[in-house]
Amino acid sequence: MELSNISKKYRSNVVLDNINFTLDSNVTGLIGKNGAGKTTMMKIMCSIIQSYSGTVTKDDSAEIGYLIEEPKYYKNKSGKYNIEYFSKIYTKDYDKPYINSLLEQLGMTGYVNKKMKTYSMGMKQKLGLVIALARKPEYLILDEPTNGMDPDGSIEVLNIIRKLAAEYGMKVLISSHKLEDIEAVSDDIVFIDKGKLSSKENVEQLSTTVTMSFVFDDNDAEFALNVIKTFDKEAVQTENIVSTTSVHLLQDMLKALSVESIYPADINKHQRSVKDYYFTQMKGGSQHENQ
Repeated sequence: MELSNISKKYRSNVVLDNINFTLDSNVTGLIGKNGAGKTTMMKIMCSIIQSYSGTVTKDDSAEIGYLIEEPKYYKNKSGKYNIEYFSKIYTKDYDKPYINSLLEQLGMTGYVNKKMKTYSMGMKQKLGLVIALARKPEYLILDEPTNGMDPDGSIEVLNIIRKLAAEYGMKVLISSHKLEDIEAVSDDIVFIDKGKLSSKENVEQLSTTVTMSFVFDDNDAEFALNVIKTFDKEAVQTENIVSTTSVHLLQDMLKALSVESIYPADINKHQRSVKDYYFTQMKGGSQHENQ
């Protein structure tokens, strides 16, 4: 699926600004703040929103499964009734053994005959995932799929998403505020802020990058950032910590800092994470480039 020059406005409010994106990885994580445009982008991909500029291109026969925002159900009916009702709307090929397998993997078999009004938020999300997967879609769009779940439930869902993406060749786009979930499940990640999309980053390559963090006195941190940026323009400051990936230039940075009589209180090295990437992109602001 390919998005070309997608823009969306609500009156004078620009929600998406010339988005170019191809969903071609097994699992792509979409991260950004509330109001950044994630849900609007996903709704356009699923044809829930049909008024926008630009084009969405995919094979006409390709199925799209999605779980976006809180699913709407018949609350006085059972989980089983809702699965059958909504699944048969979307697909004529209702594969009961496949559905039962999904329910078992998600730990929902014992609850499927209970009325939906007794379900927790996490259980509703799991049921919504079953319905989204019922048609064995080529594309799966998931907006905060682990909402309301405890850590064990989140891990179950993420493992199933990865497994099914590999088994059926699904291309998955998943958003979450739980950056550890994105890191656990995604092959690639992409960041959206104020309707603009950054280029993709490969999670495995990201995790092999070493980040170095300098801890400074509060009064020195901002000036230290400017010094370090002469060696690494992508260096970022978070409170009194300045982070850089130019580890090989450590001695040069220390010399330059000492000339200004600035000395770090501590220096730490760690593998770069999705969280590091997120905060780097947040600091980058208008420097984002479309893919």
